[in-house]
Amino acid sequence: MKILVSVPNTGWIHRNTATALLRIQQDHRYKLYIILPVHRPYENNLHHIVKDFLAGDFDYWLSFDADNPPINNPLDLVELDKDIMGLPTPVWYNVGNKKGERPVYWNAYKYVPEHDSYTEWPIREGLQKPDAVGTGCFLIARRVFENRVMQNGPFLRTVFPDGRVERGNDIAFCERARVQGFEIWTHYLYPCMHFHELELNEVVKAFRNLYE
Repeated sequence: MKILVSVPNTGWIHRNTATALLRIQQDHRYKLYIILPVHRPYENNLHHIVKDFLAGDFDYWLSFDADNPPINNPLDLVELDKDIMGLPTPVWYNVGNKKGERPVYWNAYKYVPEHDSYTEWPIREGLQKPDAVGTGCFLIARRVFENRVMQNGPFLRTVFPDGRVERGNDIAFCERARVQGFEIWTHYLYPCMHFHELELNEVVKAFRNLYE
């Protein structure tokens, strides 16, 4: 099988991301084609890659962001033949320094109908089928983008009438895919690194709020 491997970036990638690429490149189970596209903004970059993916005879598209490298080999997950596989990534979320609120979560999500919103997927072990995943690192089968609907701006954010973001590109993509009958998966034995610039006093305060 042929796999397109992309690292969308703005001209910089973390050294651990480069290491992950070198490690993946040594996997001879599949024929790999690696690209480092720099289109802006991010959603535009992803849509350019979709065009490249469909123009070639690739079976799967593996993508991870410049600051979001996989720890283990995501090519192991090709054998599962899932439609969309998002690799779980820790996300820093410290809004308002709320007491008792965990400042880090994993980006696989459960839809909460009564609030029309998403919360962290509750079971963080092994293979899981959440309602949505992040797009920092994912593996997608070709059949997803052979669907005509999924060729028309699948990663576009949705916005409220006043311009505020309703759904980010990742949630919006997953919602469009689910409507078309595709399944969303994640696997907690294949987590990712996520490099993020933080002010350490904020980190100290966040974890103090969690435990005090």
